[in-house]
This record gives sequence, structure tokens and C-alpha cells, in this order.
Amino acid sequence: MNTHPSPFPIKELQPPQAFFGDVDLPNTRLHYVKAGSGPPLIIVPATVSLIRQWLPLVQFIGQRFTTYFFELPGHGQSTPYPGKFESRLVPETVEAFANIMGHDTFNLMGFSFGGLLALRTLERLHERVERIFLLSPSLSQRALKWSWSRQWLFRNSVRALKNTYLLKGAHYMMNMPQLETPLTFALSKVSKVDQRILKSKNAVRLPLSTLDVFAYTVDEILQMEYRYESAPFSTPCYFGMSLNDDILDYRLTEEIVRRNFKNLTIQKFSHPYHQPPEAPTFEWLVNEFSPFLDIIA
Repeated sequence: MNTHPSPFPIKELQPPQAFFGDVDLPNTRLHYVKAGSGPPLIIVPATVSLIRQWLPLVQFIGQRFTTYFFELPGHGQSTPYPGKFESRLVPETVEAFANIMGHDTFNLMGFSFGGLLALRTLERLHERVERIFLLSPSLSQRALKWSWSRQWLFRNSVRALKNTYLLKGAHYMMNMPQLETPLTFALSKVSKVDQRILKSKNAVRLPLSTLDVFAYTVDEILQMEYRYESAPFSTPCYFGMSLNDDILDYRLTEEIVRRNFKNLTIQKFSHPYHQPPEAPTFEWLVNEFSPFLDIIA
């Protein structure tokens, strides 16, 4: 990726102030953060995403938008849905959240699995969504850069976790301090996700409700082939992804996005990962992605 220095010295840039809150919605009590000013933009969470991990991005986008991010029901401080987690429930949650925030129209953003959830939300709320931003969206199991055997192992593992007894047993083992290091190493090898990312997410020490949601979301990812019967959307779409994404195939992902949007802007990057191995800071995002923010704003 060709980057350009920020027009201002980084030391002079201060992240927008963040405000944290909780709202009671029909199926969940949602924990969220808000930062910045400008047109409203809702970031739809990816798998196992907590506010503390996403706050720098919220504040970075908040330089141009009134930006919201919430923890998926069952994650962090958001309460689980009454029944099992299903992605079809998320658009209803986004709709209720936008209503209570007082926004008739808004922008949507989604990264990885959050890209799929953002598209599901667009299907339901396309008349209210002004623009959608898809960042390295996970839209097809065919795009996964995992071997067939690796996908088989993951698929059967997460399906086993749908059994309540096995879920509780796995949760007990994952929270044994002496197993944290070997489990993190093993999960990194199987998933091809950097150990630093797994550690930053406490990926092997998840709360029981989060582990349950994780099992259902990964199972969906491993079966997903995104299609929309009324495609293409007329909503303007901004698609950004690295050509060297180490988890998803760029060519196939772009092909799916092109098929579903007639008003499309594409930004190609060259970084060698799906997500940064170290948690991004506000300063790093300003230095690396300010030109992209200028484009989408």
C-alpha cells in the first residue's frame, strides 16, 4: 500500500472523545461506544469483537463521522439473545439501535464476518442506509485460504460445541491457566491467525456465552456463500481489502462484491495480513489510512 504522511503532525491530532452507554432493545441489552461528529456511521462487529479492541478505529473514523460500535449480543457487556445466536437477528438489532439513537438514515461498515452482517443489515434496511463500507468481508467459504482438511476440522469442532455438555467442558478446559499457552499455539496453527491477535482477544479464555456465539458464527462462515436475490444493491459501496490477505482470497471476494453492487468504489491495499498482528492504535491508523478515510468521507 502506498501511504502518505498525515497533513498534520500526529502529535497535534487528538482522538475524538468516546462516550460509552447501554441501551435496552427488544432482544438484548446492548453495550456501545460513540465517538466523533458528522454523518452517522454504525460499525457492525466481527467475531469476538470487544469495544476495547475497536476503540481506536471508532475514534479514527470519528474524525469524519458520528461513529458507533456495539458488542454483539453475548459478547462483552451485551447480553445474549434469548435463544441461540443467528446472524439473521443482527439486522433487527441494528435497526432498533439506529432508532433509539434517533437516526432515520445512516452509513454501515463491516470488517470480516462483520461485513457479512452489514450486508444482511443492508438487505433489511437498504432504504435507510446511505453508504456501506466493506473491509475484507468474509462472504464465502470458498474464499477461505484454509485447506479442505483444516476446514473439516474447524467445522466439526464448532458443531461439537453446539452440544451444551461439550460446550461447558471445552469452556472449562480453555479457562485452565496451564493450558492457555499450548491451546493458543494450537489454535494459531490450525486457524493461521497470529498468536498475538489471539492473545489480544483472549481467544482461549472466552466467557461461556461468547464461546457459544463464536461456535455459531464460525459454523456459518464455513458454510457461507453470500447471495442476494434482488442484487445488485443501488446503495453506494466502498470495498477495501489487501491483495495479500492471509485469510481470504482477494479475487474471489472482489468478484462477489462486484456482483452485488452497481455503484462500487474499490481500494486495494498490500499489507500481508487480514488484520494487524498488533492491536492498532489511533496514531497508527492516522498514519496508515488517512488517505482512505479521505476517500470514503
